[in-house]
Amino acid sequence: MFLLTLGAFSVILFTNLIFVITAILTRAYRQWQKYYDVMLFVSFCNLLYNFICKEHLNWAYNPDLLLTHKTADILNTFVLLPTTTLLYLCHFPTDKLKKVIYYLIWVTGFSAIEYIWFFFGRITYHHGWNFVWSIGFYFLMFLTIRLLHTKRAIGLFISLISVVFLVIYFKVPLQE
Repeated sequence: MFLLTLGAFSVILFTNLIFVITAILTRAYRQWQKYYDVMLFVSFCNLLYNFICKEHLNWAYNPDLLLTHKTADILNTFVLLPTTTLLYLCHFPTDKLKKVIYYLIWVTGFSAIEYIWFFFGRITYHHGWNFVWSIGFYFLMFLTIRLLHTKRAIGLFISLISVVFLVIYFKVPLQE
């Protein structure tokens, strides 16, 4: 019953709130300066997606009682994505096996969050994008976030190649 009420309210807003509370409770927010450049880059990439794909969104947020696509995306850009980046990097383990498990937990967790958003109709897919593409995207996103912190040039290269691939594959019109 709680989830049905949440879906009618704003599951996206709730998700953002949970991530902020988690950053506070785990004291990850104290390390924001250490990861600030990666946090900014992740937000920048989301803004770039919205700029490039303004008329050709592969995924879009549906309005609810409080949020439109634009306000949901602004919230995710400036709250969820930086907080996610901070939490992910701040608690990244050093043991090799734990790194793999940690990475897979984040990919699974974000996929589950998106599925909940999809279940409640808060996100829709267009132009051939679907939930499977999102899962692949999360594999790439969390790998790239870590690389941007540890091996920046490789992380930037992967980001560039990913953008070019997605623009070509999904036939995003770059000229209006």
